[in-house]
Amino acid sequence: MTTADGRAYAAKTSSGPQPGLVVADLLARAGVPGVPAPERTRDGGLTSPGPAGTRLSLVRWVPGARVLDVGLRPHEWVRLGELLGGLHSVPTDDAALAGLPAEEHDPTAVVAQARAFDEVLASAARAGDPTVAELTEVWRTAGPLVLAAADRAERLASSTSWTGARYVLCHTDPHHGNLLVDGDGEVWLIDWDDAMLAPREADLMFVVGGVFSHSPITDDQVRWFFDGYRSSTGLGPTDLDGDLLAYLRCVRALVDVLDFAQVVVEPSAPDERRRSALGIAHASVVPGALLDLAVR
Repeated sequence: MTTADGRAYAAKTSSGPQPGLVVADLLARAGVPGVPAPERTRDGGLTSPGPAGTRLSLVRWVPGARVLDVGLRPHEWVRLGELLGGLHSVPTDDAALAGLPAEEHDPTAVVAQARAFDEVLASAARAGDPTVAELTEVWRTAGPLVLAAADRAERLASSTSWTGARYVLCHTDPHHGNLLVDGDGEVWLIDWDDAMLAPREADLMFVVGGVFSHSPITDDQVRWFFDGYRSSTGLGPTDLDGDLLAYLRCVRALVDVLDFAQVVVEPSAPDERRRSALGIAHASVVPGALLDLAVR
């Protein structure tokens, strides 16, 4: 929406809490770059009553292009590093973060889903649906990778690395579809709804390993990123924990592949949605994609 004086905002209604607003507001007030700030109401709140019992929020509109579409230039990689470094440096004892979820490193549910999906798919295939038949072909290659990732996640969930893991404030989904660049070369991170307390590897696996990128992330791009990240945290890529990276990557890969595969076998889902889910599931299991990286 655009106000009479020309200011543009993203408007959102929700029937439940919006913890992402609280996190974005905290980060904007702390001066973390690249976080669109929510607009406060006249009484100082972050939401106001909306239609049918909902809550309405306004966040500054960023007039930028998705990084997924345009990529990042060298100085923008540095800005992204500064953004995530600032995020990970915010004190986690701030009262605004009370009640924010924390990474529990318990993969029980997604591991069980992975191990049961062969049977789910076989049952759905008996109806003769052509979209399910295509997924069955994809699953000939994907299925063993899914099971390998499940085994690895289960094993790494009890790694001794968790004992000394330092939890920081994480976005948990800073892939290139949630990153924007504006005309001034500023990098913006949007969609804070899944923010939680977790090891920094929950965000940095999107750089180290290069998942959901416009193209495979190069060594130079990693170096540019950590030039910015190190300025806030003093940490570089060699300071990350391999077990935590591997665990978080495995779980993310499983969730993504299985969520979209589940849509494909859901007979009540619209055909267009099922076809789209099939395409995403297929793209998630090709060589070089997240599942492949997780197993390797």
